[in-house]
Amino acid sequence: MMKLWRFTALLIVLVLLVACSGESTPEAKGTLSSDSGNARGNTDFPFMGVAELDTYLAANSGKPTMVLFWTTWCPSCKQEIPEMELLNKSHGDKMNIITISLDEKVAALDKFFEKGMLDLPVYIGDQAISEKFNVSAIPTLVIFNKEGKMTFAQPGIFPHSMLTAMADKLIKQ
Repeated sequence: MMKLWRFTALLIVLVLLVACSGESTPEAKGTLSSDSGNARGNTDFPFMGVAELDTYLAANSGKPTMVLFWTTWCPSCKQEIPEMELLNKSHGDKMNIITISLDEKVAALDKFFEKGMLDLPVYIGDQAISEKFNVSAIPTLVIFNKEGKMTFAQPGIFPHSMLTAMADKLIKQ
């Protein structure tokens, strides 16, 4: 019976990973271009590449950082974003909480936020940053300790209670 439960749980996780495997939907295909807004020049969504994240972590040393990699077209990401907003409200003064969109077009972010921005920082990343942190499925949560060292990287949906427990542990370290 226990083997059946484990198999079922593994199957569910695999289905979720495949559902958000990073494959683009038709509306997300394409590259950043001037007609859709350039990520490096868009003030609403500043660019966060590998070097920019390294600089961010160095500038914010002394506080742990949680980074959520996501896209606007991913159903699981749409579930995780509110969890991160709740965490930002409860722990944002003690730690850094940011999101990095891996959408290929800024227009997708503009459309996603037509009704309002998130209550946490939204950056736009590129393939290099997703490769650096082995983002093979989305959403992916990456956690850095107070010294800026990566301590956790895992795809999936994390409920607020789990995020809170992780945040409390990081803050106490």
